[in-house]
Amino acid sequence: MKTASIFLKKKLEENIDHFLDNSQIHYLKKVLKINDGEYIYVYDGQGNRNLTIFNGKNSIKIVEKENQKRKFKITALVPLLKKAQFEFQLQKIVEVGVKDIVCYISAKTKDQYSLKKEIEKIERYQEIIRSAFLQSENLYLPKISFIDSLRSFNIKQFQEIIVLHQNAKEVLGVNIDCDLIISGGEFGFDQSEEEFLSQNQATFFNLGENILRAETAPIVALSRINF
Repeated sequence: MKTASIFLKKKLEENIDHFLDNSQIHYLKKVLKINDGEYIYVYDGQGNRNLTIFNGKNSIKIVEKENQKRKFKITALVPLLKKAQFEFQLQKIVEVGVKDIVCYISAKTKDQYSLKKEIEKIERYQEIIRSAFLQSENLYLPKISFIDSLRSFNIKQFQEIIVLHQNAKEVLGVNIDCDLIISGGEFGFDQSEEEFLSQNQATFFNLGENILRAETAPIVALSRINF
């Protein structure tokens, strides 16, 4: 049986009781059905996983500590999409492994999305990411941020840039060095976006003969590189 997991953004010391707030107690007792003496994993999103024991009331105590180096080092620059597709994309790219997520409004859909409205939804998006982070047992919690366009992104902070493009001549392989993956919107990149990417030494790859949906492409690319 899989040990239950929670996210707790604070440093836990050994040999002392760590008291939980009401929402955390409710989640353990009413949602996860954790009883006195049962074990739970506590993740802090910074590479630490602590096996703890619950006292059945309001506190936990560390039994064993674990720390791992960051495994996934690729940032995903992905477009805003319709609600269901976008949330699916967030969930799955976290599950397959990503360092951080930056979301942009593609040039061809700039009239469909509002940056302000999307930022207002950030707590929901962060909850989706936290849930996928715990489910996948990746010890580093990805951060999410929003920008108004692809061209406003500070791309020069990255060294090995991969762009997913169905008309690219080269197929993305498994042994590729990369620290940034960029995928296009549901209607692809416009000319100004392609010029921006080309001017910044990005390498264009396709993902094979099948044409993938905008939400599926970064999931497949990350899976191919990570595994």
